[in-house]
Amino acid sequence: MSDIVISGYYGLGNSGDEALLRSIVDDLKKINPDITITALSGNASLTNKMYGIKTVNRFNPFSIIKEFRSAKLLLSGGGTLIQDATSTKSLLYYLGIIALAKKMGLKVMLYANGMGPLKEKNVSKVSRVLNKVDLITLRETVSLEEIKRCKIVTPEVLVTADPAFNLTLQDEHSADEIFAKYSVPKDSKIVAVSVRESKNLPRDFEEKMAHILDEISREGYLPIFIPMQISADLDISLRIASRMKEQSKVIDTQMQVGEMLALIAKCEIVCGMRLHMLIFASVMNVPMAGVAYDPKIKGFMEYMNQKTYVELEKFNEEEFKKIVFSCLRNSDMLRQELCEKSKPLREKARQNAQLAVELLSQK
Repeated sequence: MSDIVISGYYGLGNSGDEALLRSIVDDLKKINPDITITALSGNASLTNKMYGIKTVNRFNPFSIIKEFRSAKLLLSGGGTLIQDATSTKSLLYYLGIIALAKKMGLKVMLYANGMGPLKEKNVSKVSRVLNKVDLITLRETVSLEEIKRCKIVTPEVLVTADPAFNLTLQDEHSADEIFAKYSVPKDSKIVAVSVRESKNLPRDFEEKMAHILDEISREGYLPIFIPMQISADLDISLRIASRMKEQSKVIDTQMQVGEMLALIAKCEIVCGMRLHMLIFASVMNVPMAGVAYDPKIKGFMEYMNQKTYVELEKFNEEEFKKIVFSCLRNSDMLRQELCEKSKPLREKARQNAQLAVELLSQK
């Protein structure tokens, strides 16, 4: 029996989503250490081992129904779950979980979600389900547009912040172990690179990115590719690295969230496509040059008041190179800006857990 069931993209090898679950569990436990939590996971035994909470297989309807019979609250998220860019099948899964929870009498909160993109054919489905939930918190303002588009008017909707803003660096020395494993010289000036596969990749994206990283390398920096999800990020990282004429490193193992934060803290800047790589950079006050493959990247960068990004479909080598070198030149100023911007976002991120606990206590 658990008080709260959490639904999201957990146990499936994505470091960003694992960071979300870590943050959500920690934030809830800080408010109420006795609260009991079950997570729906693609790898229940691994998630149980990593977070010390009860887990059930996210694809086993009988186990999910059993948990819902005794639970009081479903948290859907964090992450961008209500979208169909991945597939309509994915969208219907998360909507189905929400609908089932409401049918079985649970309160439901969308927890620091991103929303969209959504095809027009799916808008009515989203509207029908989400107008029955009890509370929605969003991680940035861009998602409000999808809320309005879907005519979601019944639940209260608040803009808070991504739970990952509450992550803290636990062991900075873990980065040294990773650097030693991959033969990274101790005095290296590191530029972290996070790339991923995308259907919107321009034909010459890999070649252009290799050119940019070569120029970075010639200026005395060492590019290190950090896959957030090995299955989706490693191959493209290796391909770009192979196109480079200068030296780079590719991390080819899945890192834990703490290791990733420790590594990013040692970097000069982050060049990132993955949302949570950019959020990790923000948490560590590391300047970031973003490549917006999805509206959520643009939304996050605008929310952080960082104009240091380009859109993937319009990727221009010279424009992105200027952004990267501007970040390197203005590192101290950008670090201070991120520090000031992140402080209130940490409080907003904590607000998600407070609202969840309050909702749990309501009759």
